[in-house]
Amino acid sequence: MKKITDKLKSFEYDKNRNGIFGIKSGIVWGKFSNQGTSPILYISKPKHVSQEDFELLLDKIEIIIRK
Repeated sequence: MKKITDKLKSFEYDKNRNGIFGIKSGIVWGKFSNQGTSPILYISKPKHVSQEDFELLLDKIEIIIRK
């Protein structure tokens, strides 16, 4: 069975400011060569972090997926 990183063609980080699908989390979308695009990671706000700080963290985050 192939690892997900082998099947992943590209990815995109979405801060999800519009709350797509009713989800408040940041989303990492994966584009797969044969299956289209789907979410592969959600970045949720912990209860102890304020919404303002969470928004700041979403703005500052950089994601790299190593194969």
